[in-house]
Amino acid sequence: MMRTPVLVWVCLATLAVSAEVVSFKDAAKIKSWDAWGDAKPPTPGDTAVTLKKERPCVTWKKLNALDPGLKAIGRLAVRDAKEIRSSKWSVGCETMDRDYADWDAFKALLGPLGVKHGRLFSGWAKTEQEKNTYDFSWLDPQVREMAAMGVKPWVCLSYGNPVWGSDFRLGMKVGQVTDNPEAFEAWLRYCTACVNRYKDVVDEWEIWNEPFGQTAEYAELFFRTAKAIRAVQPEAKIYCTAVSFPKDYEGVLERLKRENALDLASTFLYHPYHPNPDQSYARIADPLRKLVKRYSESYDIMQGECGCPSQLEFAHAMNNIEWTEYAQAKWNLRRTVGDAARSIPCNVFTMIDLQYTFMLQSFGLVRSNTLKEFVYRRPSYYAMQNVFSFLDDDAHPEHLAADTAWFEMGKRFDPRDSAKRKLTAVRFSRSGKPVRFYWFSDQRPSDMLGFDRITLYVPGQLTDPVWVEMITGRVFELPAEMLRREDDRVVISNLPMWDSPVMIADRAAVPLRPE
Repeated sequence: MMRTPVLVWVCLATLAVSAEVVSFKDAAKIKSWDAWGDAKPPTPGDTAVTLKKERPCVTWKKLNALDPGLKAIGRLAVRDAKEIRSSKWSVGCETMDRDYADWDAFKALLGPLGVKHGRLFSGWAKTEQEKNTYDFSWLDPQVREMAAMGVKPWVCLSYGNPVWGSDFRLGMKVGQVTDNPEAFEAWLRYCTACVNRYKDVVDEWEIWNEPFGQTAEYAELFFRTAKAIRAVQPEAKIYCTAVSFPKDYEGVLERLKRENALDLASTFLYHPYHPNPDQSYARIADPLRKLVKRYSESYDIMQGECGCPSQLEFAHAMNNIEWTEYAQAKWNLRRTVGDAARSIPCNVFTMIDLQYTFMLQSFGLVRSNTLKEFVYRRPSYYAMQNVFSFLDDDAHPEHLAADTAWFEMGKRFDPRDSAKRKLTAVRFSRSGKPVRFYWFSDQRPSDMLGFDRITLYVPGQLTDPVWVEMITGRVFELPAEMLRREDDRVVISNLPMWDSPVMIADRAAVPLRPE
């Protein structure tokens, strides 16, 4: 709130940064003149201090104890966000607008994850608790500290505000804002204030979250809000949130076309919560990309929010399925590698478990308790750390296919299993060197802790091949007796394979760290 003591503090902070006295009317010329902590740099948090609180993770220990029958030579090297030049990876840091998570509980784990983008919710109701009075003090640390870690924040402008007659909970109706002229103007003022405040570090703005089946109302909200954002930040990237396909997307696109304003939008998001992540591309990603490209070649899509529970849940996405931390790690790997293979920017939901009013949701890469405290890093955290470090913007997808033609099933880990397998194969070029990922993609990820054996036909040649299990990042030699080199391919016999991506590449293409 803008009370007298705050104004005094602001003036002192401004003095500390600018080294000169500035009149009140000129204060807006100074970046973030009223933001928190201008007199000192942001402090992202001490990772070592946070990790001292970490409890043991049984599932992580079991995964590391798996024996694929190969000689281990190290682990995949991982990097902090500051060490990575650029990537399309994002992680969800959502719902702090409703106090479902505590920023201080997990922020120290964000930089080491190696992710380059983070999604935040702006929280209109939390910020404007009195009409026309904004208090961004709760959001300032999230935006500023995230940016200081080398993780670029992007912001979802979302949900209503009770002081203007609308709800602030997931699933509220957009019409509560758009059908009330006074509330709509208040919303636009709030969005303008938010963009003004953070435009020095944020240039990506998502308009609302999941207003499914509200075609006309959301099209109106998107059009007017995008105009307000562009008025403040002409170069902003503006995201249309996940809505019902195809009707709601078409409603937004047709509205922009009628207004001769197709340039207002940048990217169209979707949230593909399917138990088998490999099935979502044909269902939503591919047709959505085709749809938006019909309106503008500059348009593209982004997987804006998606993840997997780590236990059986009774509500929210993918409920009533017996998920485990093993299946969650496999699911997130299949989602992220599949997205990278199709050049789809990807946001993993979510960084930490979320304490909703009626449940503790288990989608987090980090486990928390009902007090919103850090408990331990799940296997999914390490899996995403491996993907984010290795598949940065220096890795380029070259080939993707899913078939039965280039492998033969051998011994099954479970002899009762007779299902026909489909193997997805992806080839990337990283720093000029080919790397390949393989996984069984015909069923949803299981909690099976063991490998089938296959004969794999790999196009091209491998001189010193290694096999990488991408959850733990453990790297293993492929011995000569498993390899048969032919003119245009290498045949690998008795190769471990399961329903989670493994990588095969020459040792020189895989950055290693000791065990």
